[in-house]
Amino acid sequence: MLTQTPSVLFLQGPLGPFFRELAREFSGNGYTTHKINFNGGDRFYSGADHCVDYLGSVEQWPEFLENYLLEHQIQTVFLMGDCRLYHRLAKPVCERLNVRFMVFEEGYLRPDTITLEHGGVNDLTSLDFSLMGLASASSQRLSAEVLIPASMGQRVKFAAFYYWAAWFQRQRFVDYQHHRAFSPVVEGAKWIRGFARKYLNKWRDRQIQQQLSTELSGRFFLVALQVHDDSQILYHSDYPSVESFIEEVVASFADHGDHRDFLVLKHHPMDRGYTDYQRLIDQLALRYGVVGRIIYCHDIPLPVLYHHTRGVVTVNSTVGISALLHELPVKVTGRAFYDIRHLTSQCSLDQFWQAPEPVHSELFNRLHSLIFLESQINGSFFTELPLTCRNTRLFYEQNFAPVCVADIVNVAEPVQAVVNEGSAVA
Repeated sequence: MLTQTPSVLFLQGPLGPFFRELAREFSGNGYTTHKINFNGGDRFYSGADHCVDYLGSVEQWPEFLENYLLEHQIQTVFLMGDCRLYHRLAKPVCERLNVRFMVFEEGYLRPDTITLEHGGVNDLTSLDFSLMGLASASSQRLSAEVLIPASMGQRVKFAAFYYWAAWFQRQRFVDYQHHRAFSPVVEGAKWIRGFARKYLNKWRDRQIQQQLSTELSGRFFLVALQVHDDSQILYHSDYPSVESFIEEVVASFADHGDHRDFLVLKHHPMDRGYTDYQRLIDQLALRYGVVGRIIYCHDIPLPVLYHHTRGVVTVNSTVGISALLHELPVKVTGRAFYDIRHLTSQCSLDQFWQAPEPVHSELFNRLHSLIFLESQINGSFFTELPLTCRNTRLFYEQNFAPVCVADIVNVAEPVQAVVNEGSAVA
């Protein structure tokens, strides 16, 4: 029997209670909500009208999901990050059954927004960023109504609870495969090391900032490094690692950069406790003959560097969008939706050091407007949750028409059997 109440399903979300509170927001506004948990951390923050634990293998997951979507007449699936293993496997199932696949990501225009798109994010976006698509967008640059405060403390607290809950319930979810390191002890140690490095590098960063703001102003290129296991690196670039990106950039700069220029590599703040590239950079500087012209820093605010750099190089980080906002030349070496002619430099990396292409300001305003209106929600995954959840529901309802439940059932073959509850569902 078909239900008239729209049903939505939540898979894995950001570390913390955002999906639990979002499910409550939807439930309180006429939706039937479902949540599937893959580990103890998901379960700790779980909340919906119907919650189940998936205890099967990765190989069994697509069949289980298909049965679940059909049995409960799910119209929309919400998830965080389309490159996580279980989410990559879920996407073709949703497409086959005509179920909306709604993907959350950190805000393209952070810190005051989060991203929500249908079908995929980043390089997998469904938005039309062609020159023709941008021509029809507004050239008026928009901004979020509510400024979002910093959330690092909340991130750390939520992550700690998540990983410890996952650790204590690991025997229940024995077949679960996480998309990164999963030990709370290891993760905790890396966070502690990250905070220690922040303060150990503080004095050195202050010296570097002074140098870049004075005698080196206008004489350096900025390289924005990304998190070592970022899906942007793993799935939206041809680099096997951040190290390989660093080597390519240093080698190119050594061969083609002006001998009077410098190269500044900035570490990603969320990766501080996991990686340190100082030894690698020193070795590459020696190998390629640019000792003294490569600078490695950690926590200098990007806007400070923007005022003095000649241009920005990135694999595909949203730092590129921020740099374009400041009308800085940007070279993308991976795949990014904003890597568009007349916005980013389309020349080779070797040519970029000598002739970085300028930014077309009006075209960027149109890109900014399109991003803001079609994919950005004022809010945060870690603070201001009531505001964020309400804005998310309204954004979803305003931008996506309801899916007819009958369409879901007619697309697929009748369900043969539901996965055994004793082995796959709690």
